[in-house]
Amino acid sequence: MKLFGLFASFGLLFSACAEEKEGIIRIDPGKTITSSYIGNGVQWSAYPHADAPDAEWGPIMTQEKWDMVFKRLDYMRPQLVRVMDQANWRYLKGFDKKGKPVLDFDSPEMKSLYKLLDYCQKNDISVLIGEWGCPFQMHDSEVSRVGSFKGANDPEWIAIIVKFLDNLINTKEYTCIKYYNLVNEPNGYWASTKGNWDEWSEGIRILDSALVATGLSEKISIAGPDAVTQYDNPDSKYTGVGWLDQSGLQLNKYLGIYDIHAYTNYDLVRSGRFTKEYGDIARVARDLNKPIIFGEIGFDKSTPENLERIKTDKYASEDSQMSIFDFSYGVDMADAAIQIMKSGYSGAAAWSLDDAMHTLGDEGDKFKLKRWGFWNSLGTELCGMPEDENIRPWFYTWSLLCRYFPAGINIIESDTTGIEGVRLVAASNGSDMTIAVVNNSATSQTFNMMIGGIASWKPFKKFIYSEEYRPVDNNFFPVAAEIDIASVNSKVLVDIPAKSFLLFTSFDY
Repeated sequence: MKLFGLFASFGLLFSACAEEKEGIIRIDPGKTITSSYIGNGVQWSAYPHADAPDAEWGPIMTQEKWDMVFKRLDYMRPQLVRVMDQANWRYLKGFDKKGKPVLDFDSPEMKSLYKLLDYCQKNDISVLIGEWGCPFQMHDSEVSRVGSFKGANDPEWIAIIVKFLDNLINTKEYTCIKYYNLVNEPNGYWASTKGNWDEWSEGIRILDSALVATGLSEKISIAGPDAVTQYDNPDSKYTGVGWLDQSGLQLNKYLGIYDIHAYTNYDLVRSGRFTKEYGDIARVARDLNKPIIFGEIGFDKSTPENLERIKTDKYASEDSQMSIFDFSYGVDMADAAIQIMKSGYSGAAAWSLDDAMHTLGDEGDKFKLKRWGFWNSLGTELCGMPEDENIRPWFYTWSLLCRYFPAGINIIESDTTGIEGVRLVAASNGSDMTIAVVNNSATSQTFNMMIGGIASWKPFKKFIYSEEYRPVDNNFFPVAAEIDIASVNSKVLVDIPAKSFLLFTSFDY
């Protein structure tokens, strides 16, 4: 009785006589926004502080810890994983007496990376791999010395990148690696390029030539610009959006996929304006008939409330998003993902999977964790807090948005105009469909959902994420109830509470 009452309160009533005063959302599988969606996923690094005996924390990312992460990802089913690293963290062991790089692809650190990539390979996950920045970079003010690179356009650096990729793709046979990212957020003052467009764009051209010369260009595409489009660097010749525009104008022949980052403010998403703003940005790539993704997506960490909360957690660095502990972050990230799919992107990777991956400046200070994850795998070892390893609320919505929008699905048209705070995205592969709905307003909303195009649908599952009710199993994974959306063009009355998320899917896993 309790379960029935809850489902009734969340309303999924099938009715040909639903009151006409309610709004109507029409879903038409025949009208496509984005075909062959790459998928949603996460940023996942191979635990650089805990991956080897020489790591700052030692080899405490044990097989048991990896297995815990794998089990959770087995449920999430990320379709896209962004793996950023540093050559000197993994395979660049220094320079010989002649200043030539010394490489080791069999190091303990590389074996940790292989463990991550083995999982992606086994589970058909598309991987975007790259480097945070140029290692051992010699600045203009330095006297030339043995053992350094001059920047992103240094052919010596590009040469070791290509050897690294050759090892991963040809020797190790990781066909899951689809894209390469040269320098994280190169338009930023914090990047190794410091916003120098000429250095970065020349590096892209050199990288492309090297990939073509080795035949790797047939197996991997370059991603770019990886810029934070909302940030305008005063020392850069282009704005944040300008980096994307100019990539299209100057570098399109070298780029197989476009990607950007956003740490958006809450109001832009909650108001629904995110769809248009980032839809306009996406047109740069779409007009060139290239996919575009969010290599990183998250929310602004600089709000006064967040900064105050950071001070209360002795393990949190200034680069932390404390809302990950809140129910509301699951709603907000779902809202952002729905708007990303609605505005023409082909995928989005959430920043980030696990607090145990990075520290401020990646110096290994356990009191300066980057708290952005779905959990902290090393909560016991680093913080003496086993509960820190628990799954956080936003795993609920993000895992569903990964799991039930599989790679290759088509994002299809729907319209929520006039229904305050409600965003809806639907996707279909022709035989199955997923519909995700968020209500980010302060009041409950009711509307009729009309699904057309196919004479009969398989039974759907319904997932509910609200502050009062979000059922989970013994692993704290979301669970659903069977419902039925069977007849074409039937009206489905949906009653969605304030600040909540629903997902309907006919996929049977």
